[in-house]
Amino acid sequence: MVHDSSAQKKWRCPIRIGKKKNKAERDMKKSLKFAQTILSVMVVIAVIVIGWFILQYVNRESDGEQPEDPGELKPVAVEVARVAKTALRPTLNQVGQLVPVPEHTAVLSAQAGGWVQQVMVVEGQDVHAGDVLVVLDPRSAQSDLLTAKARVAEKEAALLRLKQGPLPEEIDAAKETRDSLQATVDSLANELDALKGLLQRGEMSPIQFQTREKQLQSEKASLAAADAKLRLLQRGTRPELIAESEAQLQAARADLEHASLAVEWCTVKSPIDGVVVQLNARQGQYFDQATPLVTVMDLTRVFAQVRIPSDALGGVGIDAPADVRVTGYPADVFHGKIVRANAQADKLSGDVTMFVAIDNPDRRLRPGLGCRVHILLRAVSDALVVPIDAVADRSGTPVVTVVRDAKAYEVPVEPGVQTDTLVQIVKGLNEGDVVATRGGYGLPDGCPVVVHGPAAPGRD
Repeated sequence: MVHDSSAQKKWRCPIRIGKKKNKAERDMKKSLKFAQTILSVMVVIAVIVIGWFILQYVNRESDGEQPEDPGELKPVAVEVARVAKTALRPTLNQVGQLVPVPEHTAVLSAQAGGWVQQVMVVEGQDVHAGDVLVVLDPRSAQSDLLTAKARVAEKEAALLRLKQGPLPEEIDAAKETRDSLQATVDSLANELDALKGLLQRGEMSPIQFQTREKQLQSEKASLAAADAKLRLLQRGTRPELIAESEAQLQAARADLEHASLAVEWCTVKSPIDGVVVQLNARQGQYFDQATPLVTVMDLTRVFAQVRIPSDALGGVGIDAPADVRVTGYPADVFHGKIVRANAQADKLSGDVTMFVAIDNPDRRLRPGLGCRVHILLRAVSDALVVPIDAVADRSGTPVVTVVRDAKAYEVPVEPGVQTDTLVQIVKGLNEGDVVATRGGYGLPDGCPVVVHGPAAPGRD
């Protein structure tokens, strides 16, 4: 039997479409059924909540209570203080560090270099000005000193010889030499005069005559030299020769002084009274020139180094008093004052480094210790002040809660200087206003309050 495939295809398509439609209808029914279930649950929950509220209302009615008015606020208990005027001495509290006074610090080094022969001190030892701290090997320097002394003696003798001039015996000997040469010249001149006749008559050869004539010229030259030497000896030593010898003597004496200093440099002494805080020298060790050997500090006075913010520079100046509390001595307060300040501010922060001088006679305070510095700023007379607890921050704006007619009102203010307990109010309040110091922050305007106080802030 032959089957028609096209006919089968025509019948298959309707069957597939029908199956897809039945599946979609079943999915839709399931979704509707799930939504009806959720809706039913929500209705039940809503009925339960409404019933609970009705039950609560009925219970209140049965107990004789009335529902609260949502617009009515309960009074809030606050502590208050009264705004007043007073003389205010503000302070600036900063963290600092103790440092040595630069001019009270001596860093001693080997000025000429050499081997350490002996160390005379230990770290922490008290020393006085002039005490020997380190001794270097002096033998090479002492040898140079002996050589310099001998050179000075030589130059002194040469100068003395020039200043005394020629001896009489030297002048007499020069005279005799000149007179002898003069006689020889005269004799040769007379002889040549006699020989001229013989030369003219041909009894003497020209060569013999010329030989005698050259001999006479040579003797005349020797006579001139002897005469010049005699005149020089008779005049004495020339001034420029004496000046040259004096300059050589001065140079020799300068070398002697330098050699003497080199011997002194072998002994390192303390220039100040103080304590040895650092000792680098060890016996037998070699040190180059200018290498630090010992550091001595006078700790009877130290500095507290502190950074002052740029916005506080107007109230801080030289001689401003300051109280310093040092780590390790929390119960003690060390009094001082600002004595110097850096001429240049920090390029990044704008802070200026200042130094508070503190007397330290018992030397308890040591460089490197941390400290807190309380600087007394310039006093403000008739400052309008409130307790520091009365000022709060509302999104970056300083605010104060003012109490009027038993109700709270938030007022923005402009604070000024402050102490540990009080703050100056430049703008926003008047003398006599009552402000909340506790319990008033964040209250809505017009909120009723129960006042405790008011008390005027104390003088600082």
